[in-house]
Amino acid sequence: MSVRLLPDAISAATAQAQVATIPRLPPAHVARPRLADALLAADCRLRLICAPAGFGKTVLMSECARRMPADTTLVWLDLGGRFFSPQELYAQLAAALGFPVVDGDVQRQLIALLGQVRQPLWIMLDDYPREVCPALDACLDMLLEQTADSVSWWVNSRRQPAWKLPRLLLQGHLFELDAAALALTAEELAQVLRAYRLQLPADSFQQLLAGTEGWPAGVCLMLLNADEQALRERLLAGTPLLRDYIQREVLQGQSEDIRRALFALARMPRFSAELCDHVLDCTGADLLDVLKTFQLFVRQIDNCGEWFRLWRPLALLLQRFPEATSSTQVHLRACQWFASRGDMREAVEHALWAGQPEVAANYLQRYGQEQLLIGDNVSHFLKWRSELPQDLFASTTRLIVLQGWALIVSARLDEVDDCLAELSKFFPQPDARRQIQLLAQWQALRGFLARLRGEPEAREHCLQALEVLSDHAWAQRVLCLQALTQHAMAESELELAQHYNSEGMKLARLKGSVLYEVMLSVDRIQLLELTGEFERAVGVLDEALRALRDTVRHSPIIGRLQLLQGHLLAYQGLDEQAREAYQQGRLETETCGDSYAFFGYVGLAELAARNHEFADAYHWLREAERLTQWRHVPEARFRGILRLITGVAWLHQGELKKARTALEQVRQLFEGQRFLPPSGFYELLPRLRRYLAVIDMLEGQPDAAVQALQGLIERNLRAQRLGLACECRFSLAEALLACGQPLEADQELRKALSEAVRQQLVKPLYELQHRQPQWLARILPAATRGESLRDRLQQYEREPGEAPACGDDVLLSNRELTVLRLIAQGCSNQEIAEQLFISLHTVKTHARRINTKLGVARRTQAVAKAKALAWL
Repeated sequence: MSVRLLPDAISAATAQAQVATIPRLPPAHVARPRLADALLAADCRLRLICAPAGFGKTVLMSECARRMPADTTLVWLDLGGRFFSPQELYAQLAAALGFPVVDGDVQRQLIALLGQVRQPLWIMLDDYPREVCPALDACLDMLLEQTADSVSWWVNSRRQPAWKLPRLLLQGHLFELDAAALALTAEELAQVLRAYRLQLPADSFQQLLAGTEGWPAGVCLMLLNADEQALRERLLAGTPLLRDYIQREVLQGQSEDIRRALFALARMPRFSAELCDHVLDCTGADLLDVLKTFQLFVRQIDNCGEWFRLWRPLALLLQRFPEATSSTQVHLRACQWFASRGDMREAVEHALWAGQPEVAANYLQRYGQEQLLIGDNVSHFLKWRSELPQDLFASTTRLIVLQGWALIVSARLDEVDDCLAELSKFFPQPDARRQIQLLAQWQALRGFLARLRGEPEAREHCLQALEVLSDHAWAQRVLCLQALTQHAMAESELELAQHYNSEGMKLARLKGSVLYEVMLSVDRIQLLELTGEFERAVGVLDEALRALRDTVRHSPIIGRLQLLQGHLLAYQGLDEQAREAYQQGRLETETCGDSYAFFGYVGLAELAARNHEFADAYHWLREAERLTQWRHVPEARFRGILRLITGVAWLHQGELKKARTALEQVRQLFEGQRFLPPSGFYELLPRLRRYLAVIDMLEGQPDAAVQALQGLIERNLRAQRLGLACECRFSLAEALLACGQPLEADQELRKALSEAVRQQLVKPLYELQHRQPQWLARILPAATRGESLRDRLQQYEREPGEAPACGDDVLLSNRELTVLRLIAQGCSNQEIAEQLFISLHTVKTHARRINTKLGVARRTQAVAKAKALAWL
């Protein structure tokens, strides 16, 4: 303890008495510098530590008192949580400071007393009154406003005092610590365990941290005379000491209404004022305010102050008390409340907790398909499916259809067949209209299932369903249009894919569904990627993420967009950002129960293989396989993708024989059985053929590689797969070099680089950099050391005199080709703008670029040249 400089009126004996009043630290004390440092560094009048019992408030303030500056006077007053009057406060402060008590107005005398202290003064009020003390609250409120800045008030309390705290906060006069801040961190818990001489394995440590939520008293009472086995048992059932602590420190002295509220809310995962009113007979809102004011372990769980829950260790122990409220009535009332507000997930959960499966099934009838795209609702839906009696889940067509779509999101495709079989049992329907609608529902499910399996009949099923699905079934109509979009992309009918995608988005907007609109944006982004419009794809992706940020916090669609973000970043050579996006998307989709998590693993594997981190690549491939097995995803959903990426990894590693074997197996799988590529891998076959051509070149057959790659470039250009055409052009340049045609190789490489600059496409440069670094350095020099391939490409400029691509090599973007086709149909610029939802200026810009790229001056000439190239 440092020496204090006290006023002359205070004797040495008084100073020693002050030191003695500071409570001693407990035997197993663990210092918490993160809290003490923050309190000591705060430049304010009031430091308020407000939290429930057992959060170490007094210990923390005592720790700070021992670090008081040498020129500061300390007054420590233990109020003991009891009723305390302003007169008592004045008397104790005067005695501690060595001044006589003077009669008169207490508040004036307090101001006069504190005004006599000429040096910094800390007044520490330990355990502020737990019951409401209006006179003391008003007195302290006045003092906090009117005392000099040299007076610092330190208060710890189990009750939120009735002071003007928001005003003090805005004025910079308040620093507050609550229960969440006082809870032990993982590092602090580890220190506590060392103080108790107890070592725990990682899983037990995490179980202790989660089970106590860092509540210091709970942790210490759990650890008392405990080994690892005893601790595990105590986390499940509590301890007599902990139950006694709660009885004495939390429940004792509370009114019957408060006790009843605590026992009821212990059953609730979350509650609000309105929900409390419904569950607690119209007194809940007031009771909730009381619980918050008196710090009875109520924890806020949102950013708006609407939703709360009890601290987990208290809730679990309260549920085991003999007087605990029967859960059935509480959950049934909560179930009714959530259902009345359209929150079917919570309604179903509470119905199941109340032991009412029939009620749960009834509420599931109202569960919207759109809700399957929010958070982890799919996982919950399928959990209910396993918990409820199967005959309940198969009791109505609505429940069967919902099961089917939930299983589709999770890619448990074989189980969707069971749903279709159950649905067929409801034929025939009582009338023709119901018969037609049910058949359309069946076809919509069957069509989407066929698309995910890569079966050609998907289109027919979806088209037939669209013909008759009613407006009431708009969600199924959107999903059919999505399946048709993906089917068209798999068949390289990109213009048709754009049409279906636009129709789906239009319908989603008409119904006000941001989730479905953004879900279709995933296909729009992939369509733009196929046509080499990476810049526009990034723009659409960013816009989609912004739209969802205002709608939901978690969704499978957010995860899919993050995975696509990783994919686009990898193409642009931004490897670190791509890796981060892949990881974020993988975690989001896994949490939400979405099968697209597979693409996170595959993307990370491909990124690692490209950078020759082969151990990591094979690790991610094994994890992808494990995921599909654990989640019961049939091979049809991601048919051939694992073999393809494994083959690519072997190719990068130089294992050409293994790579060819793997790639040939994938080609035979698709070409032999007429399957279409999986969604998300629409370029699977042409990409696979490029890899096989590269293997031909590396195995000493460059002529065969040149012939194959020239054919691939021509087909990709005609299909407007401009990104893949650019990749093939890089491979063709390398094959020409291997054939002993350096001039032609240089020319082809320059064409490829020019197009890569336009598309911001860096990915194909990695292979060339690895195999032909000197040649690439001659054509694409690095200005300074340490420049990335992306930096070098961005600085590349076409050499003077080099002509732009023309003839069969003309590269129109997908949007430019669409504009050209509308021009060929005789549409005016204004009509084109209206059809494509773009401005007239944008149409004119597209038309001007088309003429420039085709080397013509007029619209009619552009149409004629496009027809000669068989584009129209």
